Amino acid sequence: MFIFKVLGALSKFGGKIVDVYEDVLDYVDHLVHKKEYERRAKQRKLFWTILLSVVGGIIVVLLFPYKLIVKRNGDFEIRTLLLRVYRRSEDYDIPEGGSDSFDIEEADVAEDAIEA
Repeated sequence: MFIFKVLGALSKFGGKIVDVYEDVLDYVDHLVHKKEYERRAKQRKLFWTILLSVVGGIIVVLLFPYKLIVKRNGDFEIRTLLLRVYRRSEDYDIPEGGSDSFDIEEADVAEDAIEA
């Protein structure tokens, strides 16, 4: 049993030595290749800046309204490239010809009100 504890302690110690060796090796590698690491860091920053700018620009173009119509009565319509249409009021449904639900007298009253 004692031998297993000794072997376990030795393996832990060996693992710590390997971790320290890896850290020292990484540090020396960074010192030797410092310019290359700095160049890669600059390239990475430039790449992510360009990528995020392009993605942000696409989102703005898709969401920014390209058409805005405001009528006298306060109704409005906003259209975006994502084919979203936002309206304050809905369009009026006028029945097609041959439908009995459309009253001509109501249409005349509505036209008189519009002219006035």
